[in-house]
Amino acid sequence: MTRSDATAAASLARSAAGKAVDDLQRLALLRAGSTVGDGTPGRPSATLEIVDSGAVVIACVLGSNGLDLAVMDLARTIKLRRFESFNATGMDPFETLATIAKTINEVHGALGPKCVGIGISVPGVFDPHAGIARAVLPLGWRNIPMAAVLEQWLPANVPTLIAHDATLGALAEFRMGAGRGAQRLLYLAGQQIGVGSALILADGQTGRSDQPLQAGHLIVDPLGPKCSCGSRGCLELLVDGRALVAAMGEVASAPFSLRAALDALSRDTPLPAAMDRIVGHLQVGLISLVNTLSPDRVVLAGTLSPLMSRFEERMNDALDISVVAQIQPVTLVGSTFDDAQIFGAAEIAFEPLLRDPEGLFEQVSRGTADC
Repeated sequence: MTRSDATAAASLARSAAGKAVDDLQRLALLRAGSTVGDGTPGRPSATLEIVDSGAVVIACVLGSNGLDLAVMDLARTIKLRRFESFNATGMDPFETLATIAKTINEVHGALGPKCVGIGISVPGVFDPHAGIARAVLPLGWRNIPMAAVLEQWLPANVPTLIAHDATLGALAEFRMGAGRGAQRLLYLAGQQIGVGSALILADGQTGRSDQPLQAGHLIVDPLGPKCSCGSRGCLELLVDGRALVAAMGEVASAPFSLRAALDALSRDTPLPAAMDRIVGHLQVGLISLVNTLSPDRVVLAGTLSPLMSRFEERMNDALDISVVAQIQPVTLVGSTFDDAQIFGAAEIAFEPLLRDPEGLFEQVSRGTADC
């Protein structure tokens, strides 16, 4: 990108853009490249390049079997990957948080002042305003003051941001993957247990607004099995990893049964009749969600992505029934990322830097000097 392109994209006066570029170069986040003509009278414009190594963040995904951690640079390149294995469902929540903090601190200690943020993905309902994990059902958590507890143990000078896992998956797709260019992105991620979901709305002022959803508890069969939420026939009971394994029968009898079921979906081989019911339930859910939320793009991720690949025509047939899709175009696509949540966690971790790079570097450096 040239300096003039950046000035236009940021809607800044030339003098303000020049100061911003100078500040970012001084912070070693940006460098000037070659000078090129832009086809307009006057001086040629210099190209601008991000210094990938200028800053890094720690991105974490908390799951029932442990913590997946990555150090990512400004190019969203993973510089380090680590998995800390523990049984989060069998541990006290505060013991789990202590383990998370210990792991992050070990990694942060080797990074120094270039670490400008920490992003953590949580598999459940997290209240970002109160900092409370309201209902993290995979871990059995209710109303855990997650932000306040971690604040006691993590570096005070480095912003820590926590968010719902599906919202972070949606954010990664929205910015870098199958959701790029969408105005209203609906994200549905099939999991081994459950269906994660989120809606992201493009916003000209703030860039986007995030809406965590509980689409997995949309009722698609009132006579169906009883869900832990108290309802019957919730979408997630009928299309998630458990449903896939049950439908595939002997195909999924291998030790890694879910992986076997997904691998079978990727092959052009006959499938058990029970798969028709799963596809039918997903079609009903899609029609209801599109009619209610009016997305212009739907991304199917996780265990739903191979379903999308194998039954793309049937999934699009469902959109043809939707009243909203008959009025305005709705695109249905499979996900780009295998591990979107960790990229989404990196995205929120970088946001304080993008808002105020100079102020954040001063904060981080001051805290490092105090250590």
